Amino acid sequence: MGMATYRFKLARSHSNAEKHFTLELDSRMTVLDALFIIQRELDPSLSFRCSCRVGMCGTCAMRINWMPRLACQTRVETLNAESITIEPLASLPVAKDLVVDLGPFFDKWKKVRPALHPKNKDSKELAIVPPDSEFGKQALVKRDCITCGACYSVCGITGSNEAYLGPAAINRAMLRLLDPRDGNVEDRVNALNDENGVWRCHTQFNCVAACPKNINLTDSIMKMKRAMLFPKRLYDK
Repeated sequence: MGMATYRFKLARSHSNAEKHFTLELDSRMTVLDALFIIQRELDPSLSFRCSCRVGMCGTCAMRINWMPRLACQTRVETLNAESITIEPLASLPVAKDLVVDLGPFFDKWKKVRPALHPKNKDSKELAIVPPDSEFGKQALVKRDCITCGACYSVCGITGSNEAYLGPAAINRAMLRLLDPRDGNVEDRVNALNDENGVWRCHTQFNCVAACPKNINLTDSIMKMKRAMLFPKRLYDK
């Protein structure tokens, strides 16, 4: 463990310009640590989001050296660069500096009715989902989305088409459609089987590269494209 000097270039919305800072940081420190130092010691007007600081909440997602990352999980040493550029997530309105408005992302999220809608609300029986079932296998590797917006921001389609649902919403819809406990199939099928649903994806894999939880979102979209060819099967789960 040692100290090293890093040059930070930050996007500043209020001045419409970049601002430069030079910091000496310990090798264990993260980009979020650096932002706190800048805010406390060099520029108290700097705005950014964070909450859990352990990669669980997704609020500190931003572009770090042109790639969406969680600032709390990105150690400066691992970037292998003396100069670090930090910008807000793309394809989302900038509220201030590194803070974006996630409203467009969550508008798409709501369209797939993300909450569980039980088939039988009055049932007293324990719902058992076998881990070797299709839903059990998919949930194990696709359920950990933290709604950080990284996949949405890096998607080449959301950047040019504001109506596209985006990878996170489609992945969530897939999990609900496969869940044998859930009964709201029609709303989700209608949202996915639309020109701005799964068919708008061009399979660029940008979302896979950006996801901090390593979810294969493109795989989820492809599964739903195949499911939309025979949507009636989803009603028989």
